[in-house]
Amino acid sequence: MATTSPVYHRAATEAPRRVDRLMLLASPAAAVALGCAAQWLDFRELRMALLLIGGLGTLGTSAAALHGRRGIAAALVAAGVGVATWGAAQALYALIHVALGERFDAPRFGPQPTQALALVAAHALFLGLPTGIVASALLHAGALRRRLGR
Repeated sequence: MATTSPVYHRAATEAPRRVDRLMLLASPAAAVALGCAAQWLDFRELRMALLLIGGLGTLGTSAAALHGRRGIAAALVAAGVGVATWGAAQALYALIHVALGERFDAPRFGPQPTQALALVAAHALFLGLPTGIVASALLHAGALRRRLGR
């Protein structure tokens, strides 16, 4: 009869937890990369790469946070991660932009703080929400495929 040592069992169960903890950092890392890139790089030329960074960060953090759970609550968590990722990225961009002494050029939207908040909200809603929905769909794709295959 084979027995497993407690040391081996502990190491085998701690490794996935470490990976999950590391994957939880995917979204914040993507937000930092996106926020810095928005200030110093040309978004028009790097659009696909930056969208991919945001998407992979959202997908990684959502997968780690959900631990394989499915359903409406899991979809809402993934959508929330997307909103948080893009919102944080644009908040960092706005902070860097203002810290460098630059101004936002949309006076019809009100004073500078209002323009910054509108920028953060727009990116969170129009980029973050769809990114979270796609991440949720990707995380649910396997289960849906198995269900439809029966």
